Amino acid sequence: MSLKVSVCLTTYNRAAQLDRTLESLAAQERLPDELIVSDDCSTDGTREAVARWKDRFPLLRYHRNARNLNMPGNLNAAVGLAQGEYIANLHDADTFHPTLLGKWEKALDSHPTAGFVFCGIRGWPNAGESEDGVILHDVAPLTTGRQFFETRLLHRLSSIVWGTVMARRSAYASLLPFDAAFGFVSDVDMWMRMCLGHDVAYVREPLIILDHSPSAERKLDSFNWRWLDNARRMQVANIRRFFEGEPDRLRREMASHRRIARREYARRLLGRLWHGDWTGLRRGIGLSRGFLWSVR
Repeated sequence: MSLKVSVCLTTYNRAAQLDRTLESLAAQERLPDELIVSDDCSTDGTREAVARWKDRFPLLRYHRNARNLNMPGNLNAAVGLAQGEYIANLHDADTFHPTLLGKWEKALDSHPTAGFVFCGIRGWPNAGESEDGVILHDVAPLTTGRQFFETRLLHRLSSIVWGTVMARRSAYASLLPFDAAFGFVSDVDMWMRMCLGHDVAYVREPLIILDHSPSAERKLDSFNWRWLDNARRMQVANIRRFFEGEPDRLRREMASHRRIARREYARRLLGRLWHGDWTGLRRGIGLSRGFLWSVR
C-alpha cells in the first residue's frame, strides 16, 4: 500500500494530554494516511489512551520502545517506522489547526525542491505584544536551503523552526538518524543538515497551538546549561559542514561563532553570579572553559 502522509507523534508519560492532541489530529481536514504514536516506555496508561482513538484514523500504529531512548532516539524510532512520502513529526500535548496537514502537504507538493515545511505557532509565552502568543516570521513560501541557513539559523542559539515540521522521506534518506549528541536540539541540527541539500518551505499561519504542561522528559539542569552547550556545539558542527570547502569563510564564521558564544556564556555566568546560583555558576564555567578563555 502506497502512503503519502505519515504523522509521527512521539510521547512519554503524557497520557492526560494525549486525548486533546489526538482529537485535533482526528479533526484534520486532511487525515494522515498513517499515524504512528511512538511511546518511550511510559508508565501512565499511554497505551490505553491511544487505543481509544484507533477507529478514528485510516491507520493508527502504536509503538512502544523496548527501553527509554529519550527524545532523539524516540524520534528516530518513529521516523524509521513511517512509510509515507511526507513525514510530519509532532509533539504530544500540542494541538493543531484543522488545516495543518493539508497546508503542509500542499506546500511540499507546490515546492518539489523543499526538504521540509514549517509554519507559525500560537501560545508562545514570550511573544511580546503578539495576541495569543502568536509567532510568525517574515519568511518567503520557499527559500533556498543555503540562504535559509545563513540568514535564519547561522550563529543563532535558538531556532525559528519549531520542533515540528513535515519533511520528505527522500530528504531523510541520507541524513538519519537525529544526532543524540545534541539532545533536545537534535531536531534543529537535522533541519540545518537538510538545508545543505534542500530548500525550505514555510506556511505563514499559526497552525500549531503549543502546550505548556510539564513534560516528564524535560528535566534539564540549572538554567539550561546543557541546552546552551548543545546548541553551541551544533553550530560548530554545521559551520564546518557548510563551509568546509571555503577555508577563508570557515575561519571567519568560526571566529564569529566564538565571539557570539563567549558573549552569551559571559552574560549567563554573570546572571548566575547575580542570583547567587553557585551550582549553576560552576556548571557554566566548566562547560565554557574550553573556548571562553581561548585567545584564538
